Amino acid sequence: MKVEPRIKIPEELLWDYKEAPRDLLWSLQRIADFFPLYGRNRETVTALYECMEKLKIDETTRILIEEYKRAWEEKGGQNRK
Repeated sequence: MKVEPRIKIPEELLWDYKEAPRDLLWSLQRIADFFPLYGRNRETVTALYECMEKLKIDETTRILIEEYKRAWEEKGGQNRK
């Protein structure tokens, strides 16, 4: 059984919820709607990339996610602040 990662949703993206629903696709869709302003860390980019076909994402955002994924792979996965 695969355990879904829990993606942290910034408070700024929860204007209509007290806390984020425990649904990975909901979380990823909310972040994708505001990408790359939010969700640039490796874990989130990887999850967005892996679930891209299940999300409603415009072509420009898809390209950006692919570029961020490629950059994380080249960098070796180190998060930078």
